[in-house]
Amino acid sequence: MSGAGRLRAEDFGAFYRAVHTVDPFPWQEELTAQILREGTWPALVDVPTGLGKTSLLDIVLFVTAAETDPGARARAGRRRILFVVDRRLVVDEAFEHASSVLKVLSDPEQGNASPVLNRVRAGLARYAPDAPDITTMPFTLTRMRGGTTWDASWADRPDRVAVVLATVDQVGSRYFFRGYGVAPRRRSIDAALVGTDALLLVDEAHLAVPLTTSLRAAARRDRTTLPLPGLSIVCLSATDRTWTEQAGETTFTLDVLTHQEHPVAGKRLTAVKKLDLLPAAKNRVVKAAVSAVTDHLSMLEGTSPDGWAPVALVVMNTVDDARAVHTQLLHEIETHNRPESAPNAADVLLLIGRSRPADRARIQEQVLQLFGTTRKPRTRAAVLVATQTVEVGVNLDTDLLVTQTAPWDALVQRLGRLNRMGTMNERFPGGTARAVVIHDGSERVPVYGGSAVATWQRLLDLRREHPEGLPVSPLQCRELNTHFADGTCKVALPEIPVLQSPTLDAWARTAPVPLNDPPVHPFLHGMDGGTPPVLIAWRSRLLDEGAPAKQEYRDTDPFDDDFGPVGQNARLAAAWLTEVPIRSSEQVEVPFIAARNWIAGLVSVPIGDVDIGGETEKRFKTERPAFNVLARRVRDDAGQEDGEVGWQWIGADQLRPADEIVVPVEFGGLDPYGWHPSSTQPVQDVSEATTFAPTRSAHARGSLSLDTTLIERLGIAPASSNPGQGQELSGAQTDGPEHDAPGRIHETISDFLAAYDDFADVTALTSELAEVLPAMPPPGRGWTRDSWRRLRRWLDSPPHAVEVLARSDVHGMGYHRLGILLSGRIPSEPILSGTDMPDWDENDEVATSVARPRRNLTGAARQVTLQDHHQAVRARAGQIASALGLPDELRTVVEDAAGWHDLGKTEHRFQVMLHAGDETQALLADEPLAKSGMDPADPLIWRRSRAQSGLPAGARHEAWSSALVQAHLATREAAYPGDTDLLIHLVASHHGHARPLLPAVVDPRPRLIKADIAGSTVSVSSEDTVDLTHPGRFDDLNHRYGRWGLALLETIVRCADMTVSAEGS
Repeated sequence: MSGAGRLRAEDFGAFYRAVHTVDPFPWQEELTAQILREGTWPALVDVPTGLGKTSLLDIVLFVTAAETDPGARARAGRRRILFVVDRRLVVDEAFEHASSVLKVLSDPEQGNASPVLNRVRAGLARYAPDAPDITTMPFTLTRMRGGTTWDASWADRPDRVAVVLATVDQVGSRYFFRGYGVAPRRRSIDAALVGTDALLLVDEAHLAVPLTTSLRAAARRDRTTLPLPGLSIVCLSATDRTWTEQAGETTFTLDVLTHQEHPVAGKRLTAVKKLDLLPAAKNRVVKAAVSAVTDHLSMLEGTSPDGWAPVALVVMNTVDDARAVHTQLLHEIETHNRPESAPNAADVLLLIGRSRPADRARIQEQVLQLFGTTRKPRTRAAVLVATQTVEVGVNLDTDLLVTQTAPWDALVQRLGRLNRMGTMNERFPGGTARAVVIHDGSERVPVYGGSAVATWQRLLDLRREHPEGLPVSPLQCRELNTHFADGTCKVALPEIPVLQSPTLDAWARTAPVPLNDPPVHPFLHGMDGGTPPVLIAWRSRLLDEGAPAKQEYRDTDPFDDDFGPVGQNARLAAAWLTEVPIRSSEQVEVPFIAARNWIAGLVSVPIGDVDIGGETEKRFKTERPAFNVLARRVRDDAGQEDGEVGWQWIGADQLRPADEIVVPVEFGGLDPYGWHPSSTQPVQDVSEATTFAPTRSAHARGSLSLDTTLIERLGIAPASSNPGQGQELSGAQTDGPEHDAPGRIHETISDFLAAYDDFADVTALTSELAEVLPAMPPPGRGWTRDSWRRLRRWLDSPPHAVEVLARSDVHGMGYHRLGILLSGRIPSEPILSGTDMPDWDENDEVATSVARPRRNLTGAARQVTLQDHHQAVRARAGQIASALGLPDELRTVVEDAAGWHDLGKTEHRFQVMLHAGDETQALLADEPLAKSGMDPADPLIWRRSRAQSGLPAGARHEAWSSALVQAHLATREAAYPGDTDLLIHLVASHHGHARPLLPAVVDPRPRLIKADIAGSTVSVSSEDTVDLTHPGRFDDLNHRYGRWGLALLETIVRCADMTVSAEGS
């Protein structure tokens, strides 16, 4: 290893050993050396499955740390490292892999033991030297799940290094300024972070050709003058390299001979596997799969001298077939009533990708224990029934594979889970790892169509030459690729639309969005790739008590939109969803047609776990009554301003692609394994558990609904001992303090609920809950050990607030309590591993109008003057601009925009609002405020303060700030030393508007607004809210700096504003 200076290629081995305690494979060291030598990445890394493609993350981090000039445009290292797989499981193994790197790099003791770690940490820290926690967290790590919200907190400043694990939809839609589930005003931040200084690693890229094609086309149609690299793409594949060779792209491939001689790689490359073909009767694939599993497991059981029981993997092409195999296998075992030690006794698990992350964590833990590459010996056989979700991102090592026929490239991935480590012959001497491929003779196979049938026919021809089974080791699969190279046996490439500059220009307009906005989905999945999926969450307390789960309408005033179908009160639901927002770990991604058919009560088409081919819209017979769901919609009523979204009840005919919907738990549709539209059983609400999931957000607040079901929800009492909300617990309690806990907690809750009008002290309740809370989380409710630990700590960390959710009745004559919510700040703690995608508010207005210290456990906010805030944001923006290597002229413009962005807040009515609606306080104040000191978690005080201030509806302070800056530029004696158009735009867009227009606001009582800028006083009228010249300015800036370059300049100012506000300045 070299000395203490610059990192060199030969240091990578020491770095890899320090992190993973094993040596890297030769190809990993060779690739690292090639990249550092050539300063660029290959378009394709062609490495067989099982040889550590996930280690590309280690290589990228090492290369990034080894760069001598983080501000250089031409460099291989990048600030954003995006690992993409088009699967629901979102490369959970890659997440754990990256977490291990982050933990080691964040541990000073590890650095003392291995100096190379200190050098890598220092190299990564050079990208954002002024970030406050850069020495303890040299890069951030986020696993995107679903698409609820997205905020700059995943990379809280654009100069620091970040690793993100995501899907095609999540990255692609955000790159093109149309992030699924992202608030419109946040979209430019997403686009900037994904589209600049980023490296995209696309696993099994042959399945994501529309994405990579569209990204490359966009790069050719955009130019930037910023001294930063854009988005580079590296494709990873173990099945096909012909498409890159035809395109003339560079390819890195491993030296086969070198790796065959390697003690570990050689064993995996030559792992013995034999493929057999099993014809089935028409529509009898499920039955054939069950028989194949039981027969082959029987042959293996009892043959291991060390007592190993065999494990099998069954892969079906649709969720329905996977469920059917799982059900029949369980029935097979139960009906035979075999003892545990007898042949064919087995644990049977089901794994599908269309499941809530909150549920999936428990299942995946079991899967890795029973089927993972590091599993321990056990005497009971195990069978995992799965969909395509196991093809990528799940490191399994099974003794038997039974699979429905599929295209060759999909089969290669499934074969990679069979005898993956090449050690089956050590567990079962004389045994052979068998892959059984089943086909029922259908001309078209579900999900894959004719390509799966063509593969079956080709395999029949090859199998005739190998009566004992077709050899399919990883090396032999590479040789077999030549038999499947014509394309008929592979997943069909969809038609990809041609991306033109006008389309990019339309997408760059995020606020307001054009009326004829081009759809993004065809550019991510092809013209026949269906429609954007729907994200579904399930919640309790959305229906009035006793409401039926079907559509019945009340005879009410048609102009009263408070009520829709029976029991479906929009304000009741909105109250719960506002106080406890939907989080990504609660959501399931479902194809649009499948979701719509389910809501309409129709039988849905079978779906797989991979987005291949289009959705054929067909009407089937009615299976159940139709019902309504909650969807985000722009509200135009007086209660919603500025086009903000609210929750409304809709039917199936109102559902839209990419919608986020919330379904009452009473309507079913989900079981512990995932999406199950035929199920009518109530769904478990996991919202409370997800509230306490680890996050880097400084605004994280926990909440619990206070009612008599709380003791059961927290596992203090079993469900059978709790008769339900509003009912009494059974009087029989076992003696002893532990067994008496449910009774004591129930009494405490009942007393508190009875006295809530008297502002009862909640401390006694939280203290008692913390005392009797079980050490381990209750199963089946979405709790993890980390979230449970945070709950226990939260209960022990007062103060807690009590929020009463209430509404008036339909005639306005009564006032009804809907529920009581216990809420409070979750104590901050360092996150030294990855986190799931953080969940944030739709609106950053409150977040940047309140100063809240990051470490303040009391939740108290404080007032900050406009001058102090401007100085702090100016300094932060300057730090980021310098770290990014922006030239002096650009840095000056960014700093001035940051230093003047809130000048519009000097407007008198705005100051009254920031003084909680007290005009006298506003008049007596020595200096104008930037931050109010009001609690951002209390929407009532904000609404009251705004109403008392007299501000016109929808008023935007950034519109006034922009007008003041323009007035200053017009009256300056000397010319401004920078791009004046850019300065105006950065001020106008610092809350995500003005891309290209600010909202039109009518001020019935206009006032004069004065502000001091650079030693001179300027004034404008509060009528100046819309600048009709700004769209032209916006277009010019997009051409001058590039669409993603301009978004990055905006992001510098916005991230500086948000991080400074979060820190209390």
